[in-house]
Amino acid sequence: MSAAPPGTTKLTLKRVQFTLEPGSSTGLIGPSGSGKSTLARLMVGVWSPQGGVVRLDGAAIGDWPSESRFRHVGYLPQEVELFEGTVAENIARLSEPDNDAVLAAAQQSNCHDMVMRLPENYNTPIAAGGANLSAGQRQRVALARALYGDPALIILDEPDANLDTDGEMALRNTLLALSKRGVTTLIVTHNFRLLQMVKNVLVLKEGVLLESGPREEVLKRFMRPAPAAAGEKKAQAQ
Repeated sequence: MSAAPPGTTKLTLKRVQFTLEPGSSTGLIGPSGSGKSTLARLMVGVWSPQGGVVRLDGAAIGDWPSESRFRHVGYLPQEVELFEGTVAENIARLSEPDNDAVLAAAQQSNCHDMVMRLPENYNTPIAAGGANLSAGQRQRVALARALYGDPALIILDEPDANLDTDGEMALRNTLLALSKRGVTTLIVTHNFRLLQMVKNVLVLKEGVLLESGPREEVLKRFMRPAPAAAGEKKAQAQ
């Protein structure tokens, strides 16, 4: 699969090929500009590839009607965008909210308590762009939106952006619960703690898939060790 952003011809992905097995959890890493967000958009059908095809359960994802596709695929983009409407309507993707499904998504994303602290709870109006919410609150509502309806495949692009310590802990609990339920997940992240939540890792660089495989094997080659804490002695000097 090869791809370029709409309206351009310079490829940001070049002959990338891999399979996400049902129930697998995968981290996607690589330098900025390596094509990670492009890949995420292709996998949910927001963009179309210039060459090759993205298949969901054997069928080209572009052949799925949008309504049907987004019943099976949840997506948290890198740049979160909320819309004018209530919290419940945003979680329900601006469709008529199913109150039970909205509550379930909020609980699965661990943002229910946060929503209950808002002035009108799930009926709290959201201004255009989510201007009346903090960046962290917008991130957590958008995560609940990605989980709405219990999709079988969930793509999260930098899901820890703008989250404080409590928000990141809630996210990690969500990822653990998704893994236990057998939901297929792909997480674009630079956060080493989130990578500990996945079983497999893909590495992109300059639009090319350098490697894929079990987390521990891949990270040994592509992640630098964390700096030693103050007072700790290094085992080796280089």
